[in-house]
Amino acid sequence: MKIKLIVILLGVIVLTGAFALGSSDFGSSGPAPYTIEVGGSTSVTPLMELFAEEYQKAKTHIKVNINGTGSGDGIKNAGVLYQIGMSSRELTPAEQGTGLKEEIIAIDGIAVIMNKSSPVNNLTIEQIRGIYTGAITDWSQVSGGAKRGRIAVISREEGSGTRGAFEELVGFQGKLVMGANESTSTGAIKAGIAQNTDAIGYISLGSVDDTIKAISVNGVAANNDNVKNGTYKIARPFIVLTGKNIHAESAAFITWMLSAEGQRIVSRSWISVK
Repeated sequence: MKIKLIVILLGVIVLTGAFALGSSDFGSSGPAPYTIEVGGSTSVTPLMELFAEEYQKAKTHIKVNINGTGSGDGIKNAGVLYQIGMSSRELTPAEQGTGLKEEIIAIDGIAVIMNKSSPVNNLTIEQIRGIYTGAITDWSQVSGGAKRGRIAVISREEGSGTRGAFEELVGFQGKLVMGANESTSTGAIKAGIAQNTDAIGYISLGSVDDTIKAISVNGVAANNDNVKNGTYKIARPFIVLTGKNIHAESAAFITWMLSAEGQRIVSRSWISVK
């Protein structure tokens, strides 16, 4: 009897140990953890952060790391440093020949912004072009007498997707006035505008907040409805880019961005593509 009892007890201990090891030694029923590296346009970054926040709630095994490094870097390093690159401008012909796959995930207007205390509330495309090329240097030239003072021109840095799109849409590629303040992020431009009543800048329409004001262009207010109906002309795509060999988890994340759920997030501040 004692021998049988010992055998039974040993069997119970072995089985208990096996069950205790469970998921760690015998395999987990859930998917393996995975980190998606995303990098590029600082204009796309706020939207990507919203995507990541919601996606990680549903896919708890996924972590999304986002690096706001500029469109040029997002294009250059898509499929290299990043599984997903971000761009807020169209690819150049040379960039299109590098084998990248593009998906437009949203449409964004580019707002021309000024200090909230400025009396200037509207400029034409021609006036904006004149300011950014140096043909117009004083607010008295465009304000109808409401404001005087030398215009402080703020732009994005070379390689920025927002700058590339803005220069193309306004029509002054490569002709930025000498002495313009070239800022490296949306936040830096907003801070510069908020601190200087003579400044003018441009940012993603989705990044406009109550620290600055977006002015009308050609008499048309800068808002999503006017971008959608085509009356507000300064607008561009938000693009994600992947290399030839994309991981299944990264591909699933992009598919989700284009789903009804993802596009509802886009519609909060931008224009959906679905």
